[in-house]
Amino acid sequence: MKIKTIIMVTLIAFTFSCGLTEKFGKKEESVKDEKQEVGVVKPESTKEESVSPPAPEKTEAASKPVTPPAQMVSVTASAVNVRSGPGMKNKVITTVKEGDELELLRQSGSWLNVRLTNGMEGWIYKKLVR
Repeated sequence: MKIKTIIMVTLIAFTFSCGLTEKFGKKEESVKDEKQEVGVVKPESTKEESVSPPAPEKTEAASKPVTPPAQMVSVTASAVNVRSGPGMKNKVITTVKEGDELELLRQSGSWLNVRLTNGMEGWIYKKLVR
């Protein structure tokens, strides 16, 4: 969940830093109209002004934060319960089988918080994976 939030904040910051807000917010013309209403009028010139070329667009890969590769664990028992929290008292939300690969998110004592290939997250007992 934290990674999704970081990516969303990064994309929002990228959008504003690249001036893409014109597509989503106020247009430049409306800002000019507001300035004229308060008596600030910029004289229009017929002479062309020197404008620096636009900065090259950043690629999507350059705007994303660099994250280390996900650490994976493999189920070693024939059938293992995935629970809603760390501990035997938590509800079983699904079951995984031997050989299934799970993404390790974090550890709490003898329990591992994992993400399944379908995106579901849960907790599994540490001794049942390698």
